[in-house]
Amino acid sequence: MNRSTFRQVRFGLYAAFVLNGIIQWLIPFQYRCNITGEECFACGLRTAVSLFLQGRFSEAYQFNKLIIVIVIIGIAMAADVLHYLYQRQKSTK
Repeated sequence: MNRSTFRQVRFGLYAAFVLNGIIQWLIPFQYRCNITGEECFACGLRTAVSLFLQGRFSEAYQFNKLIIVIVIIGIAMAADVLHYLYQRQKSTK
């Protein structure tokens, strides 16, 4: 797979993750744990993301520790896109 194809696939996955997050935020659907009462690994994650975006980091961590992984992935995705944009701007000069 050449570099251009790999980049397109990677950015497509980034877009899918972000779009899924936006849809989940606007139109939340019920998870199995909401119906059965069993806790799952993602319980409280929507609240944790909301608290994180409000700057309440310790509360977000208390709701779901998986927020750390989400933040790290978000930072890596943003850094990758910014690096690509920087390289593209640098090559056009």
